[in-house]
Formats: sequence, C-alpha cells, structure tokens
Amino acid sequence: MDSKTRVPVVGGLLVFIGSVHTAMGIVVWATQDQDSELSFWFTAFGVLAVGLGIAVLEVERARGFVTAPILAALAVLAGFGLIYMPVSGFLSLLLPLAFGVVGRSKRHAMARAAT
Repeated sequence: MDSKTRVPVVGGLLVFIGSVHTAMGIVVWATQDQDSELSFWFTAFGVLAVGLGIAVLEVERARGFVTAPILAALAVLAGFGLIYMPVSGFLSLLLPLAFGVVGRSKRHAMARAAT
C-alpha cells in the first residue's frame, strides 16, 4: 500500500474529536446547564482541533505517516492536559497519538525491511 492509498487516520480522528468538542460546546451553551466558560473551552478546543486535524491530514497524505514533531506536540498537549485534568477530553487525544506512533513505526519498519 503506497502513501497515496493510505487512509489518514490521525488527522481524521483529530477532526472528529474537534467536531464533537465543538458540538458539545454549542450544546452546553444552548442549554445553559453549565458555566459559559465550559462552553467556551469546549468550543475553542474543538475549533483548534479541527484545524490541527486538517493540517495533520495534509501531512499524512503527503508523507504517508505523521511526523515525529507532530506526534511529540500531541503527546505534550495530552500530557499537560491530563496532568491538569486527569479525567477529561484530553484522554481522547491518546487515540490519534497511538495510531500515529503505530503507523510511524510500521512505516519505518517497512522502510528498513526494503533496504
């Protein structure tokens, strides 16, 4: 399977996670069940995650894998988020991070086997 036929999983997951967070922020705002600050943070993170996901999609399409700096940034973001709020939406970042690490490892293993 070459890089043109690979499905960009990490970017797709980030776009999905961002979309869900944005929708949750809008629902929280509309229902007025919680503080407006919660709505703001859900919506703000969601919009940023969608943007990051689109950028990662482009990297995945171009290279066939997610680069180490992107994975490191996701790990730092998830790590700091989980330190600040252990049971939160930051847990959802571990899924695209895991797919990215596994995909990168497989890609490099295939490249080593080919040489």
